[in-house]
Amino acid sequence: MPRAEAPPSRSAPSGLLAAIASEDELAALAAHMGSLGWERWAWCVGFVFDAFALWVIWPGSSWPVVLLSRALGVPLQPLVSWLARTRRLPVPIVGFLALLYTVVTVALMAIPAIEFGGLTSPYVLQLVSFAMAAPLVADLRRSRLFALFASWFVTWTALLAAASRTHPAIALQWSDDAALTLYLGQWLFLALTYVAGMEATREIATLRRELREARRLAGYRLQARLGAGGMNEVWLAWDDARERDVALKILHDRPSEAVARRFEREAEALRALSSPHTVRVLDFGASDDGVRFLAMERLVGIDLERLVREGGPMPPARAVHLARQACSSLGEAHRAGIVHRDVKPSNLFLSLGERGDHLTVIDFGIARRVDAPEPRLTAIGDAIGTPHFIAPESLLGDDSDARGDLYGLGATLYFLLTGTRPFEGLTGLALVGAVSGSTPDPPSSRAPAVSPALDAVVLRCLASAPADRFPDMAALDAALAALDLAWTHDDAATCHARSDRPSPRPGLHDDLTRPERRASVRPGLRVVSDRPPPRDP
Repeated sequence: MPRAEAPPSRSAPSGLLAAIASEDELAALAAHMGSLGWERWAWCVGFVFDAFALWVIWPGSSWPVVLLSRALGVPLQPLVSWLARTRRLPVPIVGFLALLYTVVTVALMAIPAIEFGGLTSPYVLQLVSFAMAAPLVADLRRSRLFALFASWFVTWTALLAAASRTHPAIALQWSDDAALTLYLGQWLFLALTYVAGMEATREIATLRRELREARRLAGYRLQARLGAGGMNEVWLAWDDARERDVALKILHDRPSEAVARRFEREAEALRALSSPHTVRVLDFGASDDGVRFLAMERLVGIDLERLVREGGPMPPARAVHLARQACSSLGEAHRAGIVHRDVKPSNLFLSLGERGDHLTVIDFGIARRVDAPEPRLTAIGDAIGTPHFIAPESLLGDDSDARGDLYGLGATLYFLLTGTRPFEGLTGLALVGAVSGSTPDPPSSRAPAVSPALDAVVLRCLASAPADRFPDMAALDAALAALDLAWTHDDAATCHARSDRPSPRPGLHDDLTRPERRASVRPGLRVVSDRPPPRDP
């Protein structure tokens, strides 16, 4: 997937730069400066204090000297930060300028101190902010930080010594024990603050490094937890080997045999499929300490349940267009002997691809093979799937075949067209009775734009008896194609533009096999994926 532009290569510093700091240290300084904003308020406070000192405390001081030194310091930090962000100079040069910036700023701060009391001036305490900020660059060696602090002390002291020639009061302070004690005491305070900041920064850096190492799993660097379900967690992770983001599904420690087998079965099912409308599995395995994981492509977009909940029912042409893409994915799965068993709107994920709306079927967590014997992972009579989208035979606890997925897709299409589920409002035994023995109201009773022909397709999918439904996904796709409802890339782009607004909350599903639900904060985000441009059916 697209990554941020790589930083320019750093040539090894030579000559003066190599004597001042290493390549990595200069790069760290440049990165730190590039991350800084302009603290306008600090300069405003400084100007106000200068004016107060000139007017009230030291009225005989030179206004031009004080205000000019302050004004000269204003553009320095924004300039160096701008050079670091725009990369107009080599990284080592910017790092060197960052060091030089601190020394020049200290010199400009020392000039008002000459006017405001010399060695006894409290202006030296302005360096507290520097003493706290400089050690934040944890990549700098201790010796380098001590040398930097020493350069500040030497600069400040040298300017005060030079001022002794023109300021008799300062010349007298050098032989005044009280003045020298106060001056050295202020610098001792600054030094202690500096060391405390340095040690705290290194401790934090060590903890962060240990945390980064702890948050690794079999070649993947865990970046952010996107959610957690009863059996697994999903993380946004970085694949070190292939240099890409992935969605990493991690099975909780010490899973039961059934849960572990179901997790493996999901990976096996996805590996057997290649449809551009089926979520792509990239890797599957276990870490050295036995933690099972499943790496999948990271999708960006929105699932259909959330899309309809937030945006309302879809135009029939769009709903049919998306249902046909689901037919493509599920049809391939059925030909491979795999039944999804949990087809519902939240397991159909929508992105905007180069050819318009692109749908991806996700979450094969309870899929099973019908062409090979394997042990049951649920007790006889248990229903597998999500109520309102489960076929009647599954609700009654019987094994369902591919026609169960046809029912789920029909119920999903009903939801896309109307914004409600079949038999909305019913639960428990009432829902089982309705699904098993009656037909839901046609979609057109809730959405007048639905044609009688589309009504007939949806209701056939929702037939109580499996034999009364379409025989397979290909037949359903052909019936949907015969409706001749065109949905173009421009239509899709218009819908995505209209829904380009912040979502009230990302929302996470209990099963959480789709981290993109957290990655997306707007329904209209463009797809970001490792896969080639999608091929619509």
